[in-house]
Amino acid sequence: MSKQRWTRAAALAALALLGAGAAAAQTWEYKSYKKSGAGGQYNKDNYVMGSVTLAEKDGKATLATIAGAMDACRRAELPATVTRSDAEITIEPEVTMAGCERWRLVIRNDGSGGRREVWRNDKWVDTKWDHGLTPKK
Repeated sequence: MSKQRWTRAAALAALALLGAGAAAAQTWEYKSYKKSGAGGQYNKDNYVMGSVTLAEKDGKATLATIAGAMDACRRAELPATVTRSDAEITIEPEVTMAGCERWRLVIRNDGSGGRREVWRNDKWVDTKWDHGLTPKK
């Protein structure tokens, strides 16, 4: 088994264990864009389809992203702040490592997708990249 497949299998097993004790969990499909070439530029045609899972238990929330090889800022299960409205759910993971960018997911409740936003110049900015964010089937 390749290292990437083993890592994915281990992460899925951990999520399964987490889900067994969680009061509520939601999972969405997630496109994780990859850098390509020596310059390390992101390419909209180069992505891995994975998932994000929000688990909530005892008033605390965590967000886990599984989408191939992830950068260190997003590869762990992260504590998160969750805000809900009639139209959408906003999930903001805690930034636990120095040098990592603040980010959040804003997902429409009707199942039609959402967006990934980053904190820039003291405000939230839409990355304008399609990350999927539709309910995982």
